[in-house]
Amino acid sequence: METAAASWMPLDLIEASAALPYGGVIVAVLIGAISFTIVALSVPGALTPTAFVSGLLMGFGGALVVALGAALGSHLLFLVSRRWLAAAMQRRFGARLDGVRDHLERRGPIYVATARLGGVPHIVVTAGAAATQIGARSFAGASILGMLPAISLAAIAGSAF
Repeated sequence: METAAASWMPLDLIEASAALPYGGVIVAVLIGAISFTIVALSVPGALTPTAFVSGLLMGFGGALVVALGAALGSHLLFLVSRRWLAAAMQRRFGARLDGVRDHLERRGPIYVATARLGGVPHIVVTAGAAATQIGARSFAGASILGMLPAISLAAIAGSAF
């Protein structure tokens, strides 16, 4: 298991945890926490390898663990961005943001899901959506729908190994 993932994932800890009595649950929690942290800190390009490793270790159930961690991390980043960055973005972009705000309030979830599918950087989508009036539940649902195909494909590829 000596790959590039070993440089950023605690594979020794995961392997040691798998040997414990409730190892499957511990591994699932560790991978969920890793995916939560990756998304909450908006680390670019790290979620797909995490989903691959989760598929390698847990099969397709690994996709569900990574998706749950990613959804929670994305939601936390959205709420933090809305709390601390929305006012600053409103001051900076003002009238330009007002023109987009009404449009995104109605069709925001479609744009969020499409941006996630299209590979737009996570922080751009999250901060942009946080500056608008899109609801937190709508954002969370659209985010998970947009991230789920890539997570599922990577987990399926990992489980095929």
